[in-house]
Amino acid sequence: MRKLTLAVMLVVLAMSLYLSSYSYAKYPERPITLFIGFPAGGATDVIARGIVPILQEKLGVGIGITNVPGAASAIAASQVLSRPRDGYTLMFGSEAMSTWQVMGTSKLSPYLDFIPIMIVAEAIPVLAVPPNSQFNSAEEFIKYAKENPGKLRLSTAGPATVPHVCGLMLEKALGCKFTFVPYQGGKPAVTACMGGHVDATIEMVQQMVEAHRSKMIKILATFTNEPVPGLDNIPPIGKLFPELAKDLPYGPYFGLFAPKGVPLEVVEVLTKAMQEAAKDERWLNYCKKFFLVPVQHSALEAYEYVKNWTAKCAWLLYDAGVAKISPEDFAIKRPK
Repeated sequence: MRKLTLAVMLVVLAMSLYLSSYSYAKYPERPITLFIGFPAGGATDVIARGIVPILQEKLGVGIGITNVPGAASAIAASQVLSRPRDGYTLMFGSEAMSTWQVMGTSKLSPYLDFIPIMIVAEAIPVLAVPPNSQFNSAEEFIKYAKENPGKLRLSTAGPATVPHVCGLMLEKALGCKFTFVPYQGGKPAVTACMGGHVDATIEMVQQMVEAHRSKMIKILATFTNEPVPGLDNIPPIGKLFPELAKDLPYGPYFGLFAPKGVPLEVVEVLTKAMQEAAKDERWLNYCKKFFLVPVQHSALEAYEYVKNWTAKCAWLLYDAGVAKISPEDFAIKRPK
């Protein structure tokens, strides 16, 4: 009788595994919910909405976007992880995920608690000053900052954001000192600079390119080593100051993440669909329109990319005293 019972159990287990495999082989069969941890209209939301329509075509199902702002997208991440890990709840994330641990926002890791399906774009930060500023070049600006430590007020989108980290990079590599003025997002930080309420700002180029062309703000440099296509007259700061070159280009990343535990079959389907979407001319034209750098990091390459980006950002924040929690507490190794 025991042998018969064992045999029945093995048959049931085999059938269960077969049906499970068959089920995921047909993935996806219904709409997918995509969480974004920032408000509608923000950079992450705008970038997601550029590629999601193409991804829907590749998958053959609808993708509904749910915006859940707060805690540098950690609230949205927690909601994603609280749902069944079947591939029908995903997250479109950004570099904010890489600051969670050392900033004390969340203990979650973007590459240990999530699977980076694909990183599809990077944005380009730029240094800008008010239209009537005395500075007409990044060299003049940095020279003054070195000679007058802390006198220049630099607006950012908030502590530990990419603009803030870029400012810290300037301080560390070039030996200057700023007074950082945090705002609730990039748009008010740029507006403050345009109005002359601060001496400079660092923000993504798409936030300022039209104002620059209208002479409402002056962009002095891009945080790149090479000129940005379409903005060839704006010098890359890595060329002006070779000390920065090793850390450039530096900008936020954006991509699709699945919660850890999602079946391998689902990861494979999503990866293939994202790879096709990332090569689509509509997406490449979208990136060109918004001065985004299209990238196609998937699988192990995406994992290593997010891991390395997290390490560089975490240690920079910790060394500058912005982050109070050591990256070592989360086994984040210092970049060589």
